[in-house]
Amino acid sequence: MKIKKYLSLFLILTLILTGLVGCGGDSQETGQAAQEGEQVENSETGIDSEQYLNGYLVAEPSTLDPSKGSDSYSNTVLNNVLEPLTRLEEDENLNNILAPAGAERWDVNEDGTVWTFYLRDNKWSDGEPVTAHDYEYGIKRSLDPNTGSPYAYLLTPIKNAAAVNSGELPVDELGVKALDDKTLEITLEYSTPYFVQLTYQRVMLPQRKDIVEKYGDTYGTEPDTIVYNGPFILTEWIHNSELKFTKNSNYWDAENVKFENVSMKIISDENAIYNSLSNRSIDTASVGSPEWIEKFSSEDSLRHIEIINPSTFYLFFNTKDDVFENANIRKAFSLAIDRQELSNVIFHGIHEPAYGWVPPSISLGEQEYRSVVEGPLKKLAEENPDPKALLIKGLEELGMDTNPENLTVKISLGGTDQWFRTYGEYLQQMYNRNLGVNIEIEQLEWPIFNSNIMKGEFQIGYMGWGAEYNDPASMLSLLKSDSTAIATGWANERYDELIDLAAAEMDDQKRLEYYREAENILLYEESVVAPSVYPKSNIFRYKYVHGLSATPFGTAGWKYGYTQGR
Repeated sequence: MKIKKYLSLFLILTLILTGLVGCGGDSQETGQAAQEGEQVENSETGIDSEQYLNGYLVAEPSTLDPSKGSDSYSNTVLNNVLEPLTRLEEDENLNNILAPAGAERWDVNEDGTVWTFYLRDNKWSDGEPVTAHDYEYGIKRSLDPNTGSPYAYLLTPIKNAAAVNSGELPVDELGVKALDDKTLEITLEYSTPYFVQLTYQRVMLPQRKDIVEKYGDTYGTEPDTIVYNGPFILTEWIHNSELKFTKNSNYWDAENVKFENVSMKIISDENAIYNSLSNRSIDTASVGSPEWIEKFSSEDSLRHIEIINPSTFYLFFNTKDDVFENANIRKAFSLAIDRQELSNVIFHGIHEPAYGWVPPSISLGEQEYRSVVEGPLKKLAEENPDPKALLIKGLEELGMDTNPENLTVKISLGGTDQWFRTYGEYLQQMYNRNLGVNIEIEQLEWPIFNSNIMKGEFQIGYMGWGAEYNDPASMLSLLKSDSTAIATGWANERYDELIDLAAAEMDDQKRLEYYREAENILLYEESVVAPSVYPKSNIFRYKYVHGLSATPFGTAGWKYGYTQGR
């Protein structure tokens, strides 16, 4: 997912997590609930007798249509009101665990191309049974070109998905079929080891055909224009103000859902969010201000959860440009970034320096990718302690003036506010100090910036990207030659081959080696992109709140949440 204009405030990536990401710790601290008379605990279970949660969203959800939405706010709601085939839950150490959800079990054939999901008994909020036909319809609707789903591309591993989405084949030719009311069969174009990571994405959520057809373009725009089969029901939607939810009594696992009510206020102003947490009108928040982080860290009633997001902020080079067609020049500009200094100066020391393209939050099989694959930029830096020497070498290879002081390079930024001005000034100083070059900063509104990038009218650009699913392919496939995601103009046959090999390889160790080599080509050999930092979230939550989803990929949401000692 492109991190677009909200890069203009470095802290927005923390706010965008909606204030309801967090961990399911087992702290028994009760705060001041008893003396304040807020609640008494249930004598049988030890949890509060009244179960409710107050949270927030930074902005209004665009739509609750699972096929059409693309913002994180609607995704937060959908995770809690609809039941995917699987859920990505978390253990006490915040490790993600794939758990059965709408499907109670599944199996796959020997070559990994046919997946069969066996649904459990569940009901929609209007009492109708949930069937495999609802999941089939939801997936097919997401790939139907008439729907215009922005995330349809995630489903390309499904047989005929690309042809269906482009209109070359009818939707009925898609490799998704309800064998009966309780059995869903999905056939893939090729074995795809990360396919199961797609089964909790919004584009695979179930949808009721009769409801979609009844409400048409208004489907998912109001609480009563959609039906629910997840842990909660949206009962009230005061647009641009608040969303209210109640527990879904028809949900198959209702006995394990503790919250009876959840309120999500729309709060866009960061200080309003922090003040709301401070006065306990909300129970949890993501905090991006160093001053507020320090303040909340000193409060014993709050739990602090620190998470590196599955995202990378980066500079990227136009490899068709007369200067940046040269790999040594690209390497010089990448190595000239003092990533720790940048984190300290621009991001107040909150974000993590990035020496690899794949962020630390991404896993491959049972292990975190970054924990076993060292960032290629570390090796590049060790071998080239003077980036200016690389720049001069590259200029010589191009037959250009080898005096860096005579080189002027333009960096394009997709924002015009003060943060981008500050960031641009820092880049000018940094590159002048470390390379001796002159930097011209071009600040553009996002639509113009994006248009220029796609047309190749730039030298260096700056963006962020967040992984869509928990696998290195989510990041590394963006730089394939047939991808339009990041418009560098770069193509490498071996890189393409490695990504394709990894996509069809079921052995995790072999996939790891393919990805290791591919990332090495991308950053160490070619330096097509220059990752700078991995954004980090600082979540503060009152210790009476337990069981909420914490990790960026986690989809358990509020299902296992409860309060004890409010």
